[in-house]
Amino acid sequence: MNKITGILPKLALSLLLLLNGTPGLRAQEFPDPMDPPRMVNDYAGFLDQGEAGLLEKKLQDFYYRSSTQIYIVTVADIFGYDPGDYAARLGEKWGVGTKGKDNGIVILVKPKTEESRGEVFISTGYGLEGAVPDALANRIVDNEILPRFRVNDNFGGLNQAADVIISLTEGEYTADEYIKRTESSGGGGIAGIIILIILLAIIFGGRSGTKRHNHL
Repeated sequence: MNKITGILPKLALSLLLLLNGTPGLRAQEFPDPMDPPRMVNDYAGFLDQGEAGLLEKKLQDFYYRSSTQIYIVTVADIFGYDPGDYAARLGEKWGVGTKGKDNGIVILVKPKTEESRGEVFISTGYGLEGAVPDALANRIVDNEILPRFRVNDNFGGLNQAADVIISLTEGEYTADEYIKRTESSGGGGIAGIIILIILLAIIFGGRSGTKRHNHL
């Protein structure tokens, strides 16, 4: 075999790896679930241990009584993926939801850093799209999660989102009722309260020179 003939297969293999990515690198983009298994997988250190424990208990209790799995996953990087695509791929890789029911939900959080913006997305399995359709999942992010994150209440945002999702899937109220409730209260009520708190802090806290930094 001459040198040129021997080089061509190597070049073809290199091009294939370049286009598709090596298996090792692709696997690193989507982590394995934490060990021992849990529903709150906080890779980004977004919550303290006590907060993660409270959320874990809530999600475990809900799973045992309903078979529906809600996973909260925080990661430091989504490697250029659209957050919805990343959350869906991660949920598929982990097998979130009861087998045969596709009743899993992934709440994905990529915290804001100095170099990148924060991302939050709720990915719903097909078995739950009647109770929590995509449009409603987006409303939960906007109404329940982001306003609390912006005042550094990370636990509160995720806890409230979990409560709303649980209520929707258990039939406590419907998607339409949730939408009407949030619209009539000006986006869930919390946004107005937070704005009022910030304004009061500016008015009365300005003398001490304190500042509040938004998380997202």
